[in-house]
Amino acid sequence: MLIGAGWLIAGAPARVLEERQQAWGVRIQPGDLLFQDLDCGPRCALIREVTQSHYAHVGIVLEEQGTLRVWEAYHPVGATDLVEWVRRGIAERVAIYRFRPSLLAQLPAIAAAIRSFADRPYDGDYQWDDERIYCSELIAKAVNRAQGPAVFEPRPIGDLGPHAKAIARMSRGRLTPETRLVSPADLTRSPSLQRLVDELAR
Repeated sequence: MLIGAGWLIAGAPARVLEERQQAWGVRIQPGDLLFQDLDCGPRCALIREVTQSHYAHVGIVLEEQGTLRVWEAYHPVGATDLVEWVRRGIAERVAIYRFRPSLLAQLPAIAAAIRSFADRPYDGDYQWDDERIYCSELIAKAVNRAQGPAVFEPRPIGDLGPHAKAIARMSRGRLTPETRLVSPADLTRSPSLQRLVDELAR
């Protein structure tokens, strides 16, 4: 589903995002997971290849003093203005996924867990520890802390194919086929989420 890619460049950003939501028939609300593709060079190219998807990045929408902001592990963990977040993505395409009702009921606890990671540095080696955090790890760990550790379980990344050498070099040998992680694409496949809009689907 591709509606209005590039609209935010052409018009007043907040107004145009409002128009896009009307066209989708979906309003972004607190608790929604937003996915995007990014132009971050070889790293994003490898994410696309290894996960076979365009879900390069994910954040969660939370309300901050009456304003919707996207909490993410992008540099340090923190909040970004919703419109600014959308504009960052390639062609401003987004995918919107929503927690199922039983999980959405835990949003206050999930939000508290998200905020507990504030200012943690970004983990470009994708390790399942709390010292550094990557985008989908932030979501998975917050949900697991609020609801239970079995909601989003990390799994071995598996065969890295022809990208193994590049990935080993990029991660200083820390990211291997045995590394357990949760990718943005893994989140989209979870039965705990409902797909509302997906401009990134292949």
